[in-house]
Parts: sequence; structure tokens; C-alpha cells
Amino acid sequence: MSNKSARLAIAITAMVTFSPGLLAQPLPENSAACQGGCDGGTRNLNAQSENLHRATRNYNRGIAKLQKQEFAKAAKYFERAAKAVPEKAEFNYMAGSTFYFAGDHELAEAYLNTALTIEGEDGIDQGQREIASDIIKKIAAE
Repeated sequence: MSNKSARLAIAITAMVTFSPGLLAQPLPENSAACQGGCDGGTRNLNAQSENLHRATRNYNRGIAKLQKQEFAKAAKYFERAAKAVPEKAEFNYMAGSTFYFAGDHELAEAYLNTALTIEGEDGIDQGQREIASDIIKKIAAE
């Protein structure tokens, strides 16, 4: 090693040894980028994100089947979405209303009642509430 290279190596070693701030710091445990060391909150967020992704994929498949008027198949996709993310009223509403058209009134009523209980940001709009209530009344009158 040349004299110049040796001095450079010694300088770098000294800099790293006496300046720990220059070293790469480990990611905090609750960082979204952590691997193997995530805390429960991050793992829960990742699971929720995966559930929402799966639910959205099933919801979209349900819409495609609904457009083809394949009600039983559409209802199963919407049911998968509702089971993956039960707090989303839209998923429950679509499962319930589609089960109604598929002829499974028991499941229709259950999913529509669930949709009606969800309030706030994840709730369904007023028009959907009216439709859900009307379907439930029709089922009760049978």
C-alpha cells in the first residue's frame, strides 16, 4: 500500500471510529421499512393494507360479474370483500344487494343490516341506505 493510500485509510478509520453519526443508523422498529423487527402496530398496518387490497380486488371482480348480470358470482366476490374489510359499508351493501338479486335473501338481509350499522366515513350514502332499507322490508314481507 502506498504511503498516500495508508494515510487515507487511517483517516477514514479515524473518522468512522470517532464520528458515529456518519455511520448508517438502524431504522426504528416502527418504521414501515423494517424487516423482521417491526412492532405490532406496523405489522397490523401491513395486514390492514393487504386486507384492503384483497377486498378491493374482489370488489372490482364483483362489479365485472354484476355488469354481466352474474349475480351469484358477483355476490360471492362482494362477500369476500366484506369479510376482508367488514368495517366498509360499501362492501357489505354490495354483497347484500347482490345476494338479494341472486335469490339468497337470508345473506342479503344480514349484509344489508351490517351496512346500515356502519356510520361515518366508511358508511354508505343516503340513497344506498334507502335502497338497503327497502330491500330489507321486501324480504320481511315475503
